[in-house]
Amino acid sequence: MNLFVRAYEVLRDRIAGCGCEDGAITIARNHDATVCPYERGVPLEAEHGGRTAQFVTGSPVEARVRISMLDGAPLSGEGERSAAGAAINAVAGFFGFSRHVLSCTVEQRPDCLRRLEKEIEGYRVYLVGTSPVLEHSFGDRLVATPGEADLLLVLAHGLVTDAGIAAVEGASERQRVLMIGPSTAGIGNLLECSHWCPYGR
Repeated sequence: MNLFVRAYEVLRDRIAGCGCEDGAITIARNHDATVCPYERGVPLEAEHGGRTAQFVTGSPVEARVRISMLDGAPLSGEGERSAAGAAINAVAGFFGFSRHVLSCTVEQRPDCLRRLEKEIEGYRVYLVGTSPVLEHSFGDRLVATPGEADLLLVLAHGLVTDAGIAAVEGASERQRVLMIGPSTAGIGNLLECSHWCPYGR
């Protein structure tokens, strides 16, 4: 059972009986959206009950779904995980389980990067998902494999891959896992993982 399935099951149990399980969620690409500079891929936006959430991925899927449709789904492919991640973000944002499900403004980016640099100071870092901004900023502390790292920085477009899930689920007790950006907000908060997105909306 992967992280996306586990996050859905937590969300399902939290909202059970509220009547929202079969509410419509619209997932669509929005190439004009402002996205987190650390993330790479196509921005998906999912809307549920007037709350919009982002999920940036290399495997975008447009759909109209219900959160209950994830029940029993293995979410074994990158497209399925991307759609699930977007839907989970939207519903978690609607209920207030996750507050930062949209990117911050461009003006807030420099401060976010400065704060992140302090947050990871002293760690050997493995990126779960490529990120030119983070690779340029933290190149001297990045390592090539998860096993060499003290800290896994997890981006959504990396997490949807089999390798990304394996890296996070295989993290040892000595390793810190930090999910980053609005796209990982739903999964990170539902699974009580550390999450970094101080200025997300």
